Amino acid sequence: MHNKNIPINDQVSLNKFYLECLNENILAIDTEFVRENSYHPILCLVQIAGSNFSKAIDPLSGINMEPIWKLLSNRNILKVFHAARQDIEIFFNLTGKIPEPIYDTQIAAMFCGLGEQIGYENLINKLLGLTISKEHQFTNWLQRPLSQKQIDYAISDVSYLIKVFPLIEKKIEEKNRRDWVKKEFNLLQKTDLYQIEPDEAWKKIKIKRSNPEMLFILKNLACWRETECKKRNIPRGRLIRDDVLINLSYGKPKTINEIKKVRAFPKHFSNDDCLMILNIINKCLKNLPKVLHKKIKLKEKKTISKDTLNLLKLLLNYCSQKSGIAEKVIANGDDLRLILEGKKKNVKVFYGWRNEIFGNKVESLLKGKIAFKLEKGIVKKIDI
Repeated sequence: MHNKNIPINDQVSLNKFYLECLNENILAIDTEFVRENSYHPILCLVQIAGSNFSKAIDPLSGINMEPIWKLLSNRNILKVFHAARQDIEIFFNLTGKIPEPIYDTQIAAMFCGLGEQIGYENLINKLLGLTISKEHQFTNWLQRPLSQKQIDYAISDVSYLIKVFPLIEKKIEEKNRRDWVKKEFNLLQKTDLYQIEPDEAWKKIKIKRSNPEMLFILKNLACWRETECKKRNIPRGRLIRDDVLINLSYGKPKTINEIKKVRAFPKHFSNDDCLMILNIINKCLKNLPKVLHKKIKLKEKKTISKDTLNLLKLLLNYCSQKSGIAEKVIANGDDLRLILEGKKKNVKVFYGWRNEIFGNKVESLLKGKIAFKLEKGIVKKIDI
């Protein structure tokens, strides 16, 4: 076994492997990558398994990866991932395309009683009864040569994944939820999940309180940071953290000395970088749009009774237990708050399968037609 697990690192072998993959209807795919020191993750290994083979391809060997990119866009082959989002992000950044069609076993598992965001090792344990060691998960995948243990670990991820896929698919079929799951997979095809436009970067920053002036400055500072990090190929936090951008937006420093006094401001910043920040803040203060509050004002969260929110959470938990679908897939905290604010028009729980599982019961609860009781330590619903 160990002799077989040698990553493909020459063009002839890769082309031969590509032809072998074309005979498959389903491929399991995984990646190993490093993202600590660069703006985009660095792809270090691609692992692919078919019905009776599994291989790793070394993209750092200098080979032309075009055959792999062709496989990813081949619509006749289903690509199976576990927790696909990071893998898709890597492929999208390298090719400008999202693999299709795709299947995410982590998402599918949430529809058939296997838990919320189940980890790969737990999934393999539950469905195959195997225990997988994750000791090599965070090893240095940039090093060459890779150790045999690293290679074996990487390939095992897809060799088990190809076996798990039909077991999950069977559970989904038994519950007649294939269409529900497919709609969730379709959300992974949206390009805005994997690319951030500099003008939109500020929306990813968590802000507890704000005002229009502060938001306008933050928007421009975040845009500058995004552009600079792409240019320098460094992570956002390596240049300047979110909380520092927020502090700068509130403080509006006017000199380099004032900038350096801002809480948690990075010591490595050059005077040129400081001058760029000062220039951005000055321009914002001079050109603050009159309609700013309409354009980028954050939605203020209304005060909501904790008791009413807890009651909705109880119903959500009950519906999750009854259906075997993870709470997170059905609704999140923002959905519940929007319901209690009376903004039901665009809330996803009132449409499609979510309405069948949860939304119609929310309506009944709000109208006082549902209550709960404890019976032998178990929460049970009462229809009034």
